[in-house]
Amino acid sequence: MPCLEIPYVNRFLNVEIPEKNLVFDQAPRDVPPAADFEGTLRAALAHPIGAPPLRELVKPGQKIMIISDDNTRVTPTKRIVPVLLDFLNQAGIPDRDIQIIISSGTHRAMTDAELDEKYGAPVMSRVTILPHRYKDPNSLVEYGVTKRGTRVFVNRHVVEADFRISVGNIVPHHPTGWSAGAKSVLPGVGGEETVAQMHFLGSKDPGLGVVDTEMRHEMEDFAERIGLNFILNVILNRDGELVDAVAGHFIHAHRVGVEKSSQVYGVPIPELVDVTISSTSPVDFDFFQGDKGITSAELSTKVGGEIVLVSGCLEGVSPAHSELAQYVGKMTNDQIWDMLRKRQAPDPLTGAEAIVLNDIKAKMQLTIASEGLSSELCAAMGFRHVAPNDLGNYIRARLSQNPNLKIGVLRHSAEVVPILARQQA
Repeated sequence: MPCLEIPYVNRFLNVEIPEKNLVFDQAPRDVPPAADFEGTLRAALAHPIGAPPLRELVKPGQKIMIISDDNTRVTPTKRIVPVLLDFLNQAGIPDRDIQIIISSGTHRAMTDAELDEKYGAPVMSRVTILPHRYKDPNSLVEYGVTKRGTRVFVNRHVVEADFRISVGNIVPHHPTGWSAGAKSVLPGVGGEETVAQMHFLGSKDPGLGVVDTEMRHEMEDFAERIGLNFILNVILNRDGELVDAVAGHFIHAHRVGVEKSSQVYGVPIPELVDVTISSTSPVDFDFFQGDKGITSAELSTKVGGEIVLVSGCLEGVSPAHSELAQYVGKMTNDQIWDMLRKRQAPDPLTGAEAIVLNDIKAKMQLTIASEGLSSELCAAMGFRHVAPNDLGNYIRARLSQNPNLKIGVLRHSAEVVPILARQQA
């Protein structure tokens, strides 16, 4: 009987599944890394998609803002940003005219230690790195409306810059379909109200792995409104190594990048299963991030089946969105929508996330293997709880109840899109 090692935080959990029961064991595809990390980035910058070369766009004397992600993303910014800084220097922009802002959206602020780990002392010694405070009115400026009538609140440092470049990693993402591109600015540097309105669109029409969604269009309207001038986005393999990079226009370059990324993160499955074991490692800071493993596993699990989320969530539900447990555990979606329409929700973004989880919970059982979420908290949200070290026993018990149980495993599940074989035909 195969013994599978399921990634969990900094270790593996052993789970035995008979071959006749194991339908798939999928992770992002094993794509070899680019031979030349820096050379791949420089080539993308020199040959942008849908835009002139960066050295022709920036002018000496301009203030440049680099918009880059936080430690909830595996983007290797420590290696990417120095290449971009050197490229800008060669175009006549000195380091003193460049700043970085963390596109953290509604996440908590990074600690100094996390900044050092993510960006490194060489970058931090060259340029100033600014936090984004999405609830601080003094940090925001109102900047018109999107085509859908959403008021644009954005970090003032971003719009006060002369030129804006975003750096990110293109992976499947719930509920925006795919990360990077315009996502770096919305929700990355948006204000609370604007971010919440965007997520409402995602609650109404979630589309993991889909590009053409209302949520993506809203993000791109926002990017056009504030003036996102250029992007540098990377595609990584499952080991976090650089595979390729795209640069240029925030729509045209991003779409090419999505095609490249789908070759890594679109994983084929032969059929839907009764139980999907969904391991989100290394995206496992908190449940607000870890629940991406639920939305991906929804695509591989039968209605009436079970998703077993394996995610550390060592920071609990979320330092910034702790209300999620209350919304999911005590309110129906009709009640949440009514509260949102009446603007009575203290954290609208949490309400939008709860709607998605409630929809999935209505279709299948959710079981959480986590040390960061207690059994009492999981029960309050309507989930089963399993101690991580008991995961093997839990699956053994499920197989004892139903020897014909069909089981699938998703690894890196916060960043994969399961694709049914008939959808590929």
